[in-house]
Amino acid sequence: MAPPTVGLAEKLFWILAYSGCSSTMLVINKLAVGALPLPTVVSGAQLAVSAAVVVVMQMFGAKVMGPMDRTRVVPFVLYTAMFAGGLFANMKALLLTNVGAVIAARSCLPVIVCIIEWAFMGRSLPSARSTLSLAGVVGFAGLYIRFDSGVDVNGTSGYVWLFIWWMLLALQMTYGKWMTEKIEMTQWERVFYTNAFAIPPTILLFFFTGEFSNVSDVEMGDGAWFWLIASCVMGVGISYSGWRTRSVITATTFTLVGVLNKMATIAFTVIVWPNDTTAASILALVFCILFGLLYQDAPKRKERPSIGGHKATMS
Repeated sequence: MAPPTVGLAEKLFWILAYSGCSSTMLVINKLAVGALPLPTVVSGAQLAVSAAVVVVMQMFGAKVMGPMDRTRVVPFVLYTAMFAGGLFANMKALLLTNVGAVIAARSCLPVIVCIIEWAFMGRSLPSARSTLSLAGVVGFAGLYIRFDSGVDVNGTSGYVWLFIWWMLLALQMTYGKWMTEKIEMTQWERVFYTNAFAIPPTILLFFFTGEFSNVSDVEMGDGAWFWLIASCVMGVGISYSGWRTRSVITATTFTLVGVLNKMATIAFTVIVWPNDTTAASILALVFCILFGLLYQDAPKRKERPSIGGHKATMS
């Protein structure tokens, strides 16, 4: 059975909803962690609340959850393992590289994702317009980095951890899209599984990072509870809108949306709170975003009969 066709208006709505939640979440998280300097506690609360919301909806008869069986659980355990591994690799990469190197790797991520989609998920290669879009994003992100912090990598180990993080994130993006296509479930089920299964790794981080030893010394700042609750509410929003967006666009487009959200946030930050920022770096960010907006979803490859009666695909 072919999946229903999704209109441009619906795609745009969910992209904007996800982008709005993502950008707002970055600001609220900064305020929440500033008032309560325990980042894994804040993250754990967001995960727990998002999972609990789904359970409460089910208890009150919303019927948002199906049976919890192996075909549903195992893929999400693997997805969570990729997420946890990517988070650890990102932390290691940040210790051995600067922010410029991480931004450079992230801006190139849509390129490898579109190749994976073409090779393994039956997508066509990007059109000329979309290829120009990806090239523009990479090129202008590179210019921004050159004008700003540059790229600084500490030895071979820095490149290794950067590559591991990059590949895990690429696999997570494509595997997440595969799950929306192959595993039939509600968006709220996806919200529950991803958040519930991410709680144990977060607890481990709480102890392994030594954060637990600082709990007794932490003083909650003004508005700590308000910002913590706000971050949990926004966590529900970004979880749902993220999976909904992923279900209506390709993995490459979803990855690109994440890159553009990051660049837009940086642009907003440097404009509102300028700190040795040049006009050239701001222009590079603006053009990076503009080129990203040119991208169009690559369609599925068309099947054609081949000699012998078997089906082949056309790029």
